[in-house]
Amino acid sequence: MTGHATPPPPVPEAVADPAVPLVPEDPAAPADPTVLAEQEARRTRRRKAAVRWSCAALVFALAGTGTALAVTAPERTDLPGLATASDGRYTFAPLTLPPLPAGKEAPDGKGRSPHQADLRYLLLPAPKEAGGPLTPPVFPAPTLGPTPSASPTASPTPSASATALAPVSEFGQWVPCDAIAEEQQDAAKMRSLLLADACRAATVREWTASDGTRTQIRLLRFGSFRESWDAFTALRGKAQPKAAPDTRTTSHSDWDTVDGISRTVMESTTAGPKGDPTARFAYVSASDILAVITMTNPAGVPTVPFRQVVTLQSDLLA
Repeated sequence: MTGHATPPPPVPEAVADPAVPLVPEDPAAPADPTVLAEQEARRTRRRKAAVRWSCAALVFALAGTGTALAVTAPERTDLPGLATASDGRYTFAPLTLPPLPAGKEAPDGKGRSPHQADLRYLLLPAPKEAGGPLTPPVFPAPTLGPTPSASPTASPTPSASATALAPVSEFGQWVPCDAIAEEQQDAAKMRSLLLADACRAATVREWTASDGTRTQIRLLRFGSFRESWDAFTALRGKAQPKAAPDTRTTSHSDWDTVDGISRTVMESTTAGPKGDPTARFAYVSASDILAVITMTNPAGVPTVPFRQVVTLQSDLLA
């Protein structure tokens, strides 16, 4: 060993990378035109790529929006593969309450105050499946309805203003109160009941749907809630319709509740090929009005349309 320190190794000189252009040491010196041209070309390529991607994103966004509109605009039932299978419900026009005569009030919803609207206009309209329109009815000027008949067997006489109303085929028709008696096995007993409770007026609407189910809705107007309720309790407990000699009361506790409405639902003990009863009945009490809904079909009356008809008619009377 010697006392002399070993000198550090020499630092190698930087080797210029031929791919990297030399930058002039003097910032004020002009740049190489080739370098500037290449930088400008790179910027141009980036701008063009950005424009292309922006256009592509816009096209995809527009295509997605168009597809969403094409799917959501039509009714679900109009789209192949998305149509919901029908459960048997009928297609009705939006329910519309008729106007009231001047100075008259609507029922209070508690099932005690009388109805003031024309009784025919409170009938549920026929559904599309029975040839009914899908537009709400246009009601004529309101009237108090027919003059009360002296007896339930007499046909109500419309007032002078009622004779100019719309065709009865559109809104139902006036019938004698005891027309319902002919549908009972004991017609004399029914007439006696209507006479005791002083039925004032009656109207009816009937239709036969495309599935063969015949529907009849009768509305009977009485002088008070007490009289209407008495007829309601007698019918639901003792009625013997010819359409179903043997009937039984059925539960409807899971049905929608309608304020001011009382209902009793019955069905025949005779069933069709699919197990549905061939006749279903509903008795509805709504203040001074008693509704009797009858649906019959030799092949069986399905539950869904029956429940629908009874509920909608109840809504009109509530």
